[in-house]
Amino acid sequence: MAPAAATIAVLGDDILQEVFILLPTPADLLRAALACQPFLRVARSAAFLRRFRRRHPSTCPVILGCLLYRPSKRRGASAPYLLPADLLRATHRTIEGGDFALSFLPRRGRPDGAGIPCRLLDCRNGSLLLRDGASGELAVADPLTRRWVSLPALPGGRRVGYALVPDDGDSSAFKAVCISRRAGTTELRAFLLSSAELRWDDLGGLAQQPNLAGSRAMQAKRSLYWKLMGGRHMVALNTATMELTVLALPPFLREQSFDVIEKGEDGAGKLWVLTMRGFCIEVWVGEDDGAGGLTWTLLEKSVRFRTAMQAMIGSDPFHHTPQGDVIGVAAGVVFLRSCSCLFSIHLETMKMTRLSMVEDCPSPLIYPYTIAWPLAFLNPTEQGA
Repeated sequence: MAPAAATIAVLGDDILQEVFILLPTPADLLRAALACQPFLRVARSAAFLRRFRRRHPSTCPVILGCLLYRPSKRRGASAPYLLPADLLRATHRTIEGGDFALSFLPRRGRPDGAGIPCRLLDCRNGSLLLRDGASGELAVADPLTRRWVSLPALPGGRRVGYALVPDDGDSSAFKAVCISRRAGTTELRAFLLSSAELRWDDLGGLAQQPNLAGSRAMQAKRSLYWKLMGGRHMVALNTATMELTVLALPPFLREQSFDVIEKGEDGAGKLWVLTMRGFCIEVWVGEDDGAGGLTWTLLEKSVRFRTAMQAMIGSDPFHHTPQGDVIGVAAGVVFLRSCSCLFSIHLETMKMTRLSMVEDCPSPLIYPYTIAWPLAFLNPTEQGA
């Protein structure tokens, strides 16, 4: 009988990757990776981890909580705060090891260290896209590792939107996107920067477009979305093809808060969105109608959460505004607010949890905070990418 090591060597990395991609959960992948060095080498491949995380969007990455960027009473000073999503000891140990006040960032022109002169623009897979409040400089920072990188100055134009696109295989790699408007025009232009080159590239523009609606970027399947003023359309940027388009929104979404979500590996030409209406979570799918638009179909609808909210709030949420403001969806959890309370709902079990009773932080300044899984234990590299 051939030794086990010889059998594994005959299989080769390509076959092992096709076997590992069929594992049902990240925990199963971690157990397989611990079996032997060849398995670990395959599991830590950046190219393989990209595939695995795309196949398991509801469990990769891991949710830690909500990152809140509360406006400070002190002029020019503000600091992020992480509100844990659960009470697990592992979550708290991870959080305690980070610096979410961003004290590791340089304070140019502030020798006394007073305040954090930056604004949070986006948050993805544990990394934050920040803008210095005084100079306008951009930076990407990781509160858990305390690593940060300064980005070069953007081309001319008024910046109206930003986004951060993480790399699914290498936690230190990312792309940053900026949407700007040229002075005196109605044209929106997109610029993209890669961490490998740290240079802004012009991706083109869209003429005769209104401003972004002040909402942060939504992200699914390597595409970015920004809602436009008026709520009738949103801008879409495919980061794979670099194509910039405008999509029409159905009437029921024009006045609603929503987030785009991922549903498995398939779905070319489809767009899934999650919203809350009548205290029910609804998932809609938009499919290409062959004429450049989308046909929308209600895919899923949950039970009503009005009674559960009333028990947690102490009053009927029907008489408050907003009744169910969707903040974002990450790792199979939707975060929303009603009145001044923050809630999370696990989409698989539909279990609702109240995270905060009184929260005065504006919804656009609340971000789901996740970290990539499998964790850095696998030490992903660019080998095999």
